[in-house]
Amino acid sequence: MADTSARRLDLDPEKNTEGVKQTTSISTKRVVRFSPFEKAIVLMGSVTCLVLATLCVTSSNSATSTQSELTNVQQKITKQQNKVTDLERQIGELTSSSRLNKIAKQKGLKLIEKNIRTIR
Repeated sequence: MADTSARRLDLDPEKNTEGVKQTTSISTKRVVRFSPFEKAIVLMGSVTCLVLATLCVTSSNSATSTQSELTNVQQKITKQQNKVTDLERQIGELTSSSRLNKIAKQKGLKLIEKNIRTIR
């Protein structure tokens, strides 16, 4: 048979034990208890998370109620501004010179030009 240049590997691990130390370890399950310090840290972390969650919910509710109050106040301000605009329009209509002259003629009053002063 012809010899090839490839190496032959021996894949049987039982035969190939040269220079390799085999160690076997037996694993036993041991329960490691938490120390009082570790328990305290976990308890403090849990309480902190609970307090922060409560604060987040409370602040969210507070922000929502404040937003609602702000909307109500803005609506009231808009209504008052509309009333002011309507009253200013009425003042303009009631104090117009043509309306005043018409009422004066109905009451028998006369307009004397020399008694009129223009103030700027």
